[in-house]
Amino acid sequence: MLKKYLLVICCVFMLPNLANANQHTDQKDTVVRDFTAAGNISENEGWRVVIKRNRMSLELTKNNEFHRKIKVKRSAYAKGVEFTGFTSSDSEVTININSKPCVDSNGNTNEFTAKLYYKGKVMQGCAVRGAFGYAPT
Repeated sequence: MLKKYLLVICCVFMLPNLANANQHTDQKDTVVRDFTAAGNISENEGWRVVIKRNRMSLELTKNNEFHRKIKVKRSAYAKGVEFTGFTSSDSEVTININSKPCVDSNGNTNEFTAKLYYKGKVMQGCAVRGAFGYAPT
């Protein structure tokens, strides 16, 4: 008779754990990991950053600078995310993407505001979710 009660107690305590395990597998990952950001420094100077799988490509129209496959470290905070890495010439580059909407130079509203920190300059821009071969901002 004692064995029957132990079996029932065992199973009752296990059921809530199984229920919680099923809830966790049904949840979807909503973290945005890939971004495309762009901005204009002046009428003839612009920049573009593409983040994909913890790699960054950086383009600047001034001096036709292009850096690809920069390994970046991702740091998330309450209102956004920041990616930091180093170019092949050892220059630090950081892009901060904030959840505040942004209006680009064409008057289009984009989902995120972006700030690019590179070679002592802070450059403003806009960003969208997803890694694109062109800047849809």
